[in-house]
Amino acid sequence: MRHALKRFTNPLIFQGSLKRRRYFESWYFKHVAADRGAVFAFIPGISLSSEGSSAFVQFIDGATGGTRWFPYPLDAFAYSREEFGVSVGENRFSLRGIDVRLRDGEGEVEAHLSYSGITPLPFSLGSPGIMGPYAYVPFMECYHGVGSLDHRVDGEVRIGDRRYDFTAGRGYLEKDWGRSMPLAWIWAQINGFAGPDSYFLFSLARIPWLGCSFPGFFALLAEGGRLHRFATYTGTRVTSAELRGRDFSVTMRDRLHVLHLHAKRSHEGVLLAPVDGAMERRIAESIDARLRVRLEDHDGRIIFEGSGGNAGLEIVGDPSLIGVRV
Repeated sequence: MRHALKRFTNPLIFQGSLKRRRYFESWYFKHVAADRGAVFAFIPGISLSSEGSSAFVQFIDGATGGTRWFPYPLDAFAYSREEFGVSVGENRFSLRGIDVRLRDGEGEVEAHLSYSGITPLPFSLGSPGIMGPYAYVPFMECYHGVGSLDHRVDGEVRIGDRRYDFTAGRGYLEKDWGRSMPLAWIWAQINGFAGPDSYFLFSLARIPWLGCSFPGFFALLAEGGRLHRFATYTGTRVTSAELRGRDFSVTMRDRLHVLHLHAKRSHEGVLLAPVDGAMERRIAESIDARLRVRLEDHDGRIIFEGSGGNAGLEIVGDPSLIGVRV
Protein backbone atom coordinates (compact mmCIF):
# COMPACT_ATOMS: atom_id res chain seq x y z
CA MET A 1 0.00 0.00 0.00
CA ARG A 2 2.80 2.41 0.91
CA HIS A 3 4.59 1.72 -2.37
CA ALA A 4 1.36 2.13 -4.38
CA LEU A 5 0.71 5.52 -2.76
CA LYS A 6 4.28 6.59 -3.44
CA ARG A 7 3.95 5.60 -7.10
CA PHE A 8 0.69 7.51 -7.48
CA THR A 9 2.00 10.74 -5.96
CA ASN A 10 5.28 10.47 -7.87
CA PRO A 11 4.69 9.26 -11.44
CA LEU A 12 8.45 9.21 -12.12
CA ILE A 13 8.76 6.06 -10.02
CA PHE A 14 8.46 2.84 -12.05
CA GLN A 15 4.73 2.22 -12.49
CA GLY A 16 4.66 -1.20 -14.10
CA SER A 17 5.71 -4.80 -13.56
CA LEU A 18 8.40 -6.68 -15.46
CA LYS A 19 6.03 -9.65 -15.65
CA ARG A 20 3.46 -7.79 -17.76
CA ARG A 21 3.03 -8.10 -21.50
CA ARG A 22 1.96 -5.44 -23.99
CA TYR A 23 3.51 -2.74 -21.83
CA PHE A 24 6.11 0.00 -22.12
CA GLU A 25 7.56 2.62 -19.80
CA SER A 26 10.11 5.26 -20.70
CA TRP A 27 11.62 8.46 -19.32
CA TYR A 28 12.63 11.50 -21.37
CA PHE A 29 15.67 13.53 -20.21
CA LYS A 30 16.33 16.66 -22.27
CA HIS A 31 19.39 18.92 -21.83
CA VAL A 32 20.16 22.32 -23.38
CA ALA A 33 23.63 23.88 -23.09
CA ALA A 34 23.86 27.41 -21.64
CA ASP A 35 25.05 28.84 -24.96
CA ARG A 36 22.25 26.96 -26.79
CA GLY A 37 24.90 25.37 -28.97
CA ALA A 38 24.01 21.80 -28.04
CA VAL A 39 20.82 19.98 -27.09
CA PHE A 40 20.66 16.26 -26.33
CA ALA A 41 17.95 13.93 -25.05
CA PHE A 42 18.31 10.47 -23.52
CA ILE A 43 15.33 8.10 -23.27
CA PRO A 44 15.76 4.99 -21.11
CA GLY A 45 12.92 2.50 -20.98
CA ILE A 46 11.52 -1.02 -21.26
CA SER A 47 9.43 -2.79 -23.90
CA LEU A 48 7.36 -5.87 -22.97
CA SER A 49 5.53 -7.61 -25.81
CA SER A 50 4.67 -11.00 -27.26
CA GLU A 51 7.49 -10.47 -29.75
CA GLY A 52 10.06 -10.23 -26.96
CA SER A 53 10.99 -7.98 -24.08
CA SER A 54 13.97 -5.69 -23.69
CA ALA A 55 15.39 -2.57 -22.12
CA PHE A 56 16.83 0.29 -24.15
CA VAL A 57 18.27 3.78 -24.25
CA GLN A 58 17.45 6.12 -27.15
CA PHE A 59 19.52 9.21 -27.92
CA ILE A 60 18.77 12.27 -30.05
CA ASP A 61 21.09 15.11 -31.08
CA GLY A 62 19.01 18.24 -31.63
CA ALA A 63 21.56 20.06 -33.77
CA THR A 64 21.66 17.32 -36.41
CA GLY A 65 18.49 15.32 -35.84
CA GLY A 66 20.67 12.24 -35.46
CA THR A 67 19.23 9.42 -33.35
CA ARG A 68 20.70 6.21 -31.98
CA TRP A 69 19.15 3.10 -30.43
CA PHE A 70 20.98 1.13 -27.75
CA PRO A 71 19.23 -2.19 -26.93
CA TYR A 72 19.79 -4.16 -23.70
CA PRO A 73 18.37 -7.40 -22.28
CA LEU A 74 15.44 -6.85 -19.96
CA ASP A 75 17.42 -7.98 -16.92
CA ALA A 76 19.74 -4.99 -17.46
CA PHE A 77 16.89 -2.76 -16.23
CA ALA A 78 16.64 -1.97 -12.51
CA TYR A 79 14.67 0.55 -10.47
CA SER A 80 14.29 1.90 -6.94
CA ARG A 81 11.06 1.42 -4.99
CA GLU A 82 11.88 4.22 -2.52
CA GLU A 83 12.65 7.16 -4.82
CA PHE A 84 12.95 7.79 -8.51
CA GLY A 85 15.97 6.05 -9.94
CA VAL A 86 16.35 3.67 -12.89
CA SER A 87 19.30 2.07 -14.57
CA VAL A 88 19.86 0.30 -17.87
CA GLY A 89 23.11 -1.60 -17.68
CA GLU A 90 25.72 0.80 -16.30
CA ASN A 91 23.65 3.83 -17.29
CA ARG A 92 21.95 5.56 -14.34
CA PHE A 93 19.14 8.11 -14.33
CA SER A 94 17.63 9.99 -11.36
CA LEU A 95 16.57 13.44 -10.17
CA ARG A 96 20.17 14.01 -9.15
CA GLY A 97 21.40 13.61 -12.72
CA ILE A 98 22.52 11.00 -15.22
CA ASP A 99 25.67 8.96 -15.79
CA VAL A 100 25.68 7.40 -19.24
CA ARG A 101 28.21 5.33 -21.22
CA LEU A 102 26.79 4.00 -24.47
CA ARG A 103 28.53 2.32 -27.39
CA ASP A 104 27.41 1.15 -30.83
CA GLY A 105 28.88 0.89 -34.32
CA GLU A 106 29.09 4.69 -34.55
CA GLY A 107 31.23 4.98 -31.43
CA GLU A 108 30.67 6.17 -27.86
CA VAL A 109 28.23 8.53 -26.20
CA GLU A 110 29.13 9.52 -22.64
CA ALA A 111 27.30 11.94 -20.34
CA HIS A 112 27.92 12.96 -16.74
CA LEU A 113 25.33 15.56 -15.81
CA SER A 114 24.06 16.74 -12.42
CA TYR A 115 20.73 18.47 -11.75
CA SER A 116 19.68 21.14 -9.25
CA GLY A 117 16.58 23.27 -8.78
CA ILE A 118 14.14 20.55 -9.85
CA THR A 119 10.67 22.02 -10.65
CA PRO A 120 7.98 19.37 -10.18
CA LEU A 121 4.40 19.88 -11.27
CA PRO A 122 2.30 20.86 -8.21
CA PHE A 123 0.30 17.91 -6.82
CA SER A 124 -3.31 18.02 -5.64
CA LEU A 125 -5.96 15.32 -5.19
CA GLY A 126 -8.16 16.99 -7.81
CA SER A 127 -5.29 17.22 -10.28
CA PRO A 128 -2.59 14.74 -9.26
CA GLY A 129 -0.54 15.25 -12.42
CA ILE A 130 -0.49 16.71 -15.89
CA MET A 131 -3.42 14.45 -16.89
CA GLY A 132 -5.63 15.94 -14.19
CA PRO A 133 -8.55 13.69 -13.14
CA TYR A 134 -7.77 11.29 -16.03
CA ALA A 135 -4.88 10.04 -13.89
CA TYR A 136 -7.51 8.18 -11.83
CA VAL A 137 -8.93 6.32 -14.85
CA PRO A 138 -7.73 2.68 -15.09
CA PHE A 139 -6.81 0.87 -18.29
CA MET A 140 -5.98 3.93 -20.37
CA GLU A 141 -3.86 3.29 -23.45
CA CYS A 142 -1.13 5.68 -22.33
CA TYR A 143 -0.34 7.74 -19.24
CA HIS A 144 1.86 10.83 -19.16
CA GLY A 145 3.81 12.31 -16.25
CA VAL A 146 6.06 15.32 -15.70
CA GLY A 147 9.12 15.00 -13.48
CA SER A 148 10.69 18.45 -13.77
CA LEU A 149 9.44 21.35 -15.85
CA ASP A 150 12.77 23.14 -15.53
CA HIS A 151 16.07 22.62 -13.71
CA ARG A 152 19.75 23.51 -13.90
CA VAL A 153 22.17 21.10 -15.58
CA ASP A 154 25.94 20.96 -14.99
CA GLY A 155 28.47 18.60 -16.47
CA GLU A 156 29.71 17.31 -19.79
CA VAL A 157 28.59 15.21 -22.75
CA ARG A 158 31.10 13.46 -25.01
CA ILE A 159 30.22 12.08 -28.43
CA GLY A 160 33.19 10.35 -29.98
CA ASP A 161 36.05 12.85 -29.69
CA ARG A 162 33.82 15.92 -29.24
CA ARG A 163 33.10 17.30 -25.79
CA TYR A 164 30.18 19.60 -24.93
CA ASP A 165 30.14 21.78 -21.80
CA PHE A 166 26.78 21.89 -20.04
CA THR A 167 27.71 24.18 -17.15
CA ALA A 168 24.60 26.19 -16.19
CA GLY A 169 22.48 24.44 -18.83
CA ARG A 170 18.76 23.77 -18.56
CA GLY A 171 16.94 20.46 -18.29
CA TYR A 172 13.48 18.94 -18.60
CA LEU A 173 12.14 15.51 -17.57
CA GLU A 174 8.91 13.66 -18.38
CA LYS A 175 7.73 10.09 -18.95
CA ASP A 176 5.10 7.86 -20.61
CA TRP A 177 3.82 4.42 -19.72
CA GLY A 178 1.05 2.07 -20.78
CA ARG A 179 0.35 -0.11 -23.80
CA SER A 180 0.67 2.16 -26.86
CA MET A 181 1.17 5.80 -27.71
CA PRO A 182 -1.93 7.54 -29.18
CA LEU A 183 -2.88 7.25 -32.86
CA ALA A 184 -2.07 10.94 -33.36
CA TRP A 185 -0.58 13.68 -31.22
CA ILE A 186 1.25 17.01 -31.19
CA TRP A 187 3.64 17.78 -28.33
CA ALA A 188 5.68 20.93 -27.72
CA GLN A 189 7.99 21.90 -24.85
CA ILE A 190 10.43 24.70 -23.99
CA ASN A 191 11.99 25.98 -20.77
CA GLY A 192 14.19 28.92 -19.83
CA PHE A 193 13.10 30.74 -22.99
CA ALA A 194 12.03 33.99 -21.31
CA GLY A 195 14.39 34.14 -18.34
CA PRO A 196 14.52 32.03 -15.16
CA ASP A 197 11.45 30.05 -14.15
CA SER A 198 9.82 30.32 -17.57
CA TYR A 199 8.52 27.19 -19.25
CA PHE A 200 5.79 26.01 -21.58
CA LEU A 201 4.36 22.57 -22.26
CA PHE A 202 1.59 21.54 -24.68
CA SER A 203 0.08 18.28 -25.88
CA LEU A 204 -2.92 17.51 -28.07
CA ALA A 205 -3.71 13.83 -28.62
CA ARG A 206 -6.42 11.37 -29.64
CA ILE A 207 -7.64 9.80 -26.37
CA PRO A 208 -9.47 6.42 -26.44
CA TRP A 209 -12.51 6.49 -24.15
CA LEU A 210 -15.12 3.77 -23.51
CA GLY A 211 -14.89 2.33 -27.01
CA CYS A 212 -14.74 5.76 -28.65
CA SER A 213 -12.09 8.49 -28.72
CA PHE A 214 -11.80 12.26 -28.52
CA PRO A 215 -9.09 14.92 -28.90
CA GLY A 216 -7.79 15.94 -25.47
CA PHE A 217 -5.14 18.50 -24.64
CA PHE A 218 -3.26 20.30 -21.91
CA ALA A 219 -0.97 23.32 -21.79
CA LEU A 220 1.13 24.87 -19.03
CA LEU A 221 2.73 28.30 -19.09
CA ALA A 222 4.92 29.68 -16.30
CA GLU A 223 5.78 33.37 -16.43
CA GLY A 224 6.50 36.01 -13.79
CA GLY A 225 6.08 33.55 -10.94
CA ARG A 226 2.59 32.53 -12.14
CA LEU A 227 1.52 29.14 -13.50
CA HIS A 228 -1.30 29.09 -16.04
CA ARG A 229 -2.97 25.75 -16.76
CA PHE A 230 -5.20 25.09 -19.76
CA ALA A 231 -6.73 21.67 -20.46
CA THR A 232 -9.74 19.74 -21.63
CA TYR A 233 -10.45 18.94 -17.98
CA THR A 234 -10.38 22.65 -16.95
CA GLY A 235 -13.01 23.63 -19.52
CA THR A 236 -10.56 25.28 -21.92
CA ARG A 237 -11.47 25.11 -25.62
CA VAL A 238 -9.20 24.87 -28.64
CA THR A 239 -10.67 27.52 -30.94
CA SER A 240 -8.30 26.95 -33.88
CA ALA A 241 -5.49 24.57 -34.83
CA GLU A 242 -3.66 24.51 -38.15
CA LEU A 243 -0.67 22.74 -39.66
CA ARG A 244 0.99 24.29 -42.72
CA GLY A 245 4.17 22.52 -43.81
CA ARG A 246 6.62 22.85 -40.93
CA ASP A 247 4.49 25.38 -39.02
CA PHE A 248 1.85 24.55 -36.40
CA SER A 249 -0.43 27.12 -34.76
CA VAL A 250 -3.08 26.66 -32.07
CA THR A 251 -5.26 28.99 -30.02
CA MET A 252 -6.88 28.05 -26.69
CA ARG A 253 -9.45 30.02 -24.71
CA ASP A 254 -10.73 29.74 -21.14
CA ARG A 255 -12.92 32.09 -19.11
CA LEU A 256 -10.04 34.50 -18.42
CA HIS A 257 -7.35 34.11 -21.06
CA VAL A 258 -6.50 33.37 -24.66
CA LEU A 259 -3.29 31.43 -25.31
CA HIS A 260 -1.60 31.33 -28.71
CA LEU A 261 1.18 28.93 -29.74
CA HIS A 262 3.15 28.95 -32.97
CA ALA A 263 5.71 26.17 -33.46
CA LYS A 264 8.17 25.62 -36.31
CA ARG A 265 9.89 22.29 -36.89
CA SER A 266 13.63 22.17 -37.51
CA HIS A 267 16.00 19.15 -37.64
CA GLU A 268 14.02 15.99 -36.97
CA GLY A 269 15.26 12.62 -35.80
CA VAL A 270 13.47 9.27 -35.99
CA LEU A 271 12.65 7.64 -32.66
CA LEU A 272 10.95 4.32 -31.89
CA ALA A 273 7.59 4.34 -30.11
CA PRO A 274 5.44 1.51 -28.69
CA VAL A 275 2.54 -0.38 -30.24
CA ASP A 276 1.12 -2.95 -27.80
CA GLY A 277 4.38 -2.67 -25.90
CA ALA A 278 6.63 -3.39 -28.89
CA MET A 279 8.91 -0.55 -29.97
CA GLU A 280 8.05 -0.81 -33.65
CA ARG A 281 6.51 2.55 -34.58
CA ARG A 282 8.78 5.19 -36.09
CA ILE A 283 8.07 8.83 -35.19
CA ALA A 284 9.84 12.12 -35.91
CA GLU A 285 10.95 14.50 -33.18
CA SER A 286 12.69 17.86 -33.27
CA ILE A 287 14.46 19.19 -30.18
CA ASP A 288 15.75 22.35 -31.83
CA ALA A 289 12.34 23.65 -32.93
CA ARG A 290 11.26 27.26 -32.36
CA LEU A 291 8.20 28.18 -30.28
CA ARG A 292 6.39 31.49 -29.86
CA VAL A 293 3.84 31.85 -27.06
CA ARG A 294 1.46 34.74 -26.38
CA LEU A 295 -0.99 35.04 -23.48
CA GLU A 296 -3.78 37.64 -23.70
CA ASP A 297 -6.89 38.61 -21.80
CA HIS A 298 -10.24 38.58 -23.59
CA ASP A 299 -9.81 42.24 -24.58
CA GLY A 300 -6.61 41.40 -26.47
CA ARG A 301 -4.23 42.94 -23.93
CA ILE A 302 -0.94 41.02 -23.93
CA ILE A 303 -0.04 39.55 -20.54
CA PHE A 304 3.02 37.63 -21.72
CA GLU A 305 4.87 37.07 -24.97
CA GLY A 306 8.01 35.02 -25.46
CA SER A 307 9.84 32.91 -28.01
CA GLY A 308 12.86 30.68 -28.17
CA GLY A 309 14.65 27.78 -29.81
CA ASN A 310 15.92 24.40 -28.64
CA ALA A 311 12.29 23.42 -28.16
CA GLY A 312 10.86 19.93 -28.34
CA LEU A 313 8.24 19.27 -31.00
CA GLU A 314 6.50 16.11 -32.21
CA ILE A 315 3.76 16.01 -34.84
CA VAL A 316 2.67 12.39 -35.27
CA GLY A 317 -0.14 10.66 -37.13
CA ASP A 318 -3.13 12.09 -38.97
CA PRO A 319 -3.70 15.71 -37.77
CA SER A 320 -7.40 15.55 -38.65
CA LEU A 321 -7.88 12.99 -35.85
CA ILE A 322 -7.09 15.71 -33.33
CA GLY A 323 -9.00 18.52 -34.98
CA VAL A 324 -6.05 20.14 -36.75
CA ARG A 325 -6.71 21.74 -40.13
CA VAL A 326 -4.10 20.99 -42.80
